[in-house]
Amino acid sequence: MAKISEREQEKKTQPRGIMNRMRDKMPLILIIVIIAFLGTIVFDWGMNYLGLRRDRVDFAVINGQKVEYKEYMEELNNQIKGYLERTKKKEIDEKTLQQLREQVWQGMVQKILVEQEIERLGIKVSEDEVKDWVYNRPETLPQWLKNFFTDSTNVFRTDLMYQTLQSSNPEIVKAWADIEKNLFLQLKYEKLQDVILGSVIVTEGEILKKYMDDNIKASFEYMQLGLNSVTDSNLYAVTEEDLRNYYEEHKSDYKQREMVQLKYVLFPENASPEDSAFMKKQFETTYIPELQNLEDSNLYQFVNEYSETPFDSNYKKLGDLPRSAAWFFLNGKVGDVSNLLIDFDAYRALKILDIKEGDEEYVFAQHILIKFGNDSNDAKKRAEEVFKKAKSGEKFEELAKYYSEDDGTKNSGGELGWFNKGRMVKEFEDACYKSRVGEIVGPVKTNFGYHIIKVVGKSKKEFQIAEIRKSVSMSEITRNALKNKAYEFWKDLDKGIPFDSVAAMFKMTPMLTPEFTKDDNIPNISKNKALMNFAFRKKVGDFLEPVKTQSGYGVYQIVKYIPEGYKNFDSIKVSVIKPMVQREKKFQYLLNVANQIKPNITSWDMNSLQSIYPSYTFATADSVSFSRPDSKIGLDYALYNKVFEMKPGELSEPIRGNDGVYIVKMKTITPFDEADYTAKRSEIYKNLMSTKQQSAFQEYLSNLEERADIIDNRELYM
Repeated sequence: MAKISEREQEKKTQPRGIMNRMRDKMPLILIIVIIAFLGTIVFDWGMNYLGLRRDRVDFAVINGQKVEYKEYMEELNNQIKGYLERTKKKEIDEKTLQQLREQVWQGMVQKILVEQEIERLGIKVSEDEVKDWVYNRPETLPQWLKNFFTDSTNVFRTDLMYQTLQSSNPEIVKAWADIEKNLFLQLKYEKLQDVILGSVIVTEGEILKKYMDDNIKASFEYMQLGLNSVTDSNLYAVTEEDLRNYYEEHKSDYKQREMVQLKYVLFPENASPEDSAFMKKQFETTYIPELQNLEDSNLYQFVNEYSETPFDSNYKKLGDLPRSAAWFFLNGKVGDVSNLLIDFDAYRALKILDIKEGDEEYVFAQHILIKFGNDSNDAKKRAEEVFKKAKSGEKFEELAKYYSEDDGTKNSGGELGWFNKGRMVKEFEDACYKSRVGEIVGPVKTNFGYHIIKVVGKSKKEFQIAEIRKSVSMSEITRNALKNKAYEFWKDLDKGIPFDSVAAMFKMTPMLTPEFTKDDNIPNISKNKALMNFAFRKKVGDFLEPVKTQSGYGVYQIVKYIPEGYKNFDSIKVSVIKPMVQREKKFQYLLNVANQIKPNITSWDMNSLQSIYPSYTFATADSVSFSRPDSKIGLDYALYNKVFEMKPGELSEPIRGNDGVYIVKMKTITPFDEADYTAKRSEIYKNLMSTKQQSAFQEYLSNLEERADIIDNRELYM
């Protein structure tokens, strides 16, 4: 039989390989298409924009379009799976789960709103446009499509793509039909993008200003008459008439937007004692026995399957091991398995697989700390008394719990775990390394106080271990119980019982939000559309069914409503207006002083006045630009706008800045370079346009969501 050439073999196998690749990857392509569209404007938002169909029509409604719970959960599960694959973890913690829930929701909302906008604007894409893209501009096709036809040398093979297009294989035909659908969608998104960004322009003035801000630099001497230098209160005394006049002249500054204040209680999502007990039971009945019995590959597989951290075959030094396991490693042998170890962040159990001698000595110590307080002699005396008790045989752990003032270690008997040189302050470290195992030394004086130290062990051993590590997370049973408790609270409100009375019955303390507008960023509120809608559509006294937030379940009641208008003069005259009027009076005083000082600057030497006016600042600013302001002055636009209009050698009139009045003597200033500006103009234009487009697109999406009628019932399903 004739031998088949490698090229012919490639031709036979390529369609099959491409077909498998297309079949496996197509479910992800819609995600990529949408992210590619939005990513060209806002880069990486860390969101996913896929939306599938849902079963439950009342999960959410966006501008009349129903969003089904099944669709949301399918996408959430995809995101969870992707997260676990990326991080190599076996389980997802509650905080990350909440973040993914919010990301999926926000992605779905924006996807639906964008699709609705495409429909509203009547944006269409023809089959000819897609064909033109594929056949005449293949190099501009999206990367997700190119990946299907990229060979082992990372070259995009258009010949393979066109060969696939001609295939009659039903699976390939179907896969290519799906690709075409996504190309149609991507072209629609690009047309919408053109509509959104079509009005974005960058003027020549903006380009020139950006060039000047970045490239024109000035060096100057200045005298600053700071506001804080005005210490005589008579100079800035104010009357009721001053306050009233200022309010009327600046009334537009005191516009009052519509605001709301809420009272609420929060049922936080925390693991219950039952959840902790269940985890403890799992370790005692499953994880620890399996660590004891399993060996080699079965053990590694077990760790990788059940631990939050994968198996690591590297040897670990004593200082890299959990402090809670310090006693376990003190005399541990190969094959030993620890009891359950409870740290602040996780439960864990360890098995020693191997031990070798290292080259770095570690010390395991306990200590009792007596802080200096207000009397160091008294502290030393107390430390000596505790030292005597320890030397006489009293149990060190009990002495630490009773006498030690180190809150981080006293309850664990003063245990510091294993540490090496460089980890402790020198006096403490020297005492430990010079002492014998079992010896009690002290008092040792450090910056923290007096220490009584017991050296428990010394070792150079390094350990290969297998570890099962699990965080205690909230169970569904606990979550449902919490949710039910929140609904019980709400039902009592619904019976007419006052909010504070219900809170007292539940032994909870009601909290108040600050007064906020629709645009304020209030934790657990501003990103919750249902809660914001409630706050600004209902009346004082109304309360809302329990709302699922990132922190738990909240029950909210409107306690204050402030309509749009102007802030009341009497409510702000002391706290807001008076400081402003005083500030204005200080500025007027300093401007008068500066006008008197300027004629006395002889031979342009401002420093000659420093001894006469010691309360004012005299300094030099070198190579200052708008993009790189002087570190002492900061970005003071009022000052710099005047400064960059000056010429070398010029002495300014008094300039009012942010925090005082300045007199400036210009030393040098960069002349405008026409050729340099021409060379940099194109790049400046490109960067400004990109920034404006990002801003315009983000504003467009925000406006879509702000105007949208979104019914969000997620909390009823969580």
